[in-house]
Amino acid sequence: MPSPSDDPRTEAAVFQSMTLLSALTTAAAVWRAIRERRAGQDPSAQEAEAVVRPRLHRAVRDLSATLMRLHAGLACPPEAPPSAALVRRFDDLLALREATQLLQTIHQRLLSLYPAVSEALVEDVRCLHHAGRALLEDEDAAFPAALAAFAESGFAVEHRLRAELGLA
Repeated sequence: MPSPSDDPRTEAAVFQSMTLLSALTTAAAVWRAIRERRAGQDPSAQEAEAVVRPRLHRAVRDLSATLMRLHAGLACPPEAPPSAALVRRFDDLLALREATQLLQTIHQRLLSLYPAVSEALVEDVRCLHHAGRALLEDEDAAFPAALAAFAESGFAVEHRLRAELGLA
């Protein structure tokens, strides 16, 4: 007897939901960027330390939550139904994209604090950002292992960010 997840209507509903979620996530990211620019928050410019530190604190907190989401996603059992595995991969890709965007912002804001932060930390954030972008662009069968390595490296960088920036 076929399971309910084998029904073509269920698969179509899953695809429609994922498409809608992707569009809404992109729209929210664009809206957030426009709101920040209008408020004068431009991470591509040098900013004063008093402005950068609270924004870095929020970005590091958000990065931590996103890395936890990625790490939790790795627990998806391999025998999950195909539609569940597809949704899991989709969520992993959304979280990975969010993590790479946060890393880019963190890197830009760290540059505003340089040389008060170590060059090695700035470089590690930059390298992790590029690793995340590469993983997004070159997804293959080794994606779960590469995602696990990315999350592990991300936790290490997050720990160093907290230590060097004096964040709780």
